[in-house]
Amino acid sequence: MPLLGASTGQLEITAIDSLSDELAETISRITSAAYTVGDLVPGLPTADGVFSTPEQVHADLAAGLRLWVATSDGEVAGTVRAAVGETWEVRRLAVAPWVRRAGTGRALLRTLERAARAEGARGVVLDAVVERGNPAFYTRVGYRTVRHFAAGDKPLSEVHMRRDLADSLPYPQARDVAEGVAVTWWDTGSGTAASVALGVPAHRADLLGADLWPGAGPAELAAVRETLAAHAGSPDLRFDRPAREIPAFVMPRAAHPELLAWWRLPGVRSQA
Repeated sequence: MPLLGASTGQLEITAIDSLSDELAETISRITSAAYTVGDLVPGLPTADGVFSTPEQVHADLAAGLRLWVATSDGEVAGTVRAAVGETWEVRRLAVAPWVRRAGTGRALLRTLERAARAEGARGVVLDAVVERGNPAFYTRVGYRTVRHFAAGDKPLSEVHMRRDLADSLPYPQARDVAEGVAVTWWDTGSGTAASVALGVPAHRADLLGADLWPGAGPAELAAVRETLAAHAGSPDLRFDRPAREIPAFVMPRAAHPELLAWWRLPGVRSQA
């Protein structure tokens, strides 16, 4: 039976403490659909959420995870789970593709955060894949990156993000820029340009993303520059195609295992 309902306009968000097979199937289907179309660029390894099953939903609830379902006009529009403790962890946030960009994801997170605050949690955390573009959304709703790391099961880069329940901070921040070889990606209007340097340069309006090899020096800088020049077909690192069509941008760890995707900006989707 539902425990709690919260209305957000035409959206109703309900906390679930018991789960029918039918609802578990619907949650699984929505989750799979959301993760199937959620990537910022094509060509990435399949997201784990694509393989969501009703059995996993039942198992998570039985293991003590919290579960919320958002409905709009009686139809399931999204869902999120949370592992609870001193700090809560967001699990499997998913919004149905046919209602994206309507505020459903934000509303689900805010509901989760209110529940966490009510139970004395100090903050809410999550892990997000940089190449998929997820950190940009979480940044807009108040999460900040506290750690970058390489994914253990795929050649991708992840960030550990946190929202202290008392405040929110913008991203990227100065603290997110570490020393090392940095690759930044720029929209030139007629294609894409890459820049390789020791450290991340100041932001410009056409910045599409940045990659970082933490702690790397001049030798690694030369190696990365050589690899990108081979991809570009020119030493000035100018590509005649959008960033989403450049393998080294889509998955930088495929070019160099130590090169982490540091951030990606939504402009990648609209780049001509």
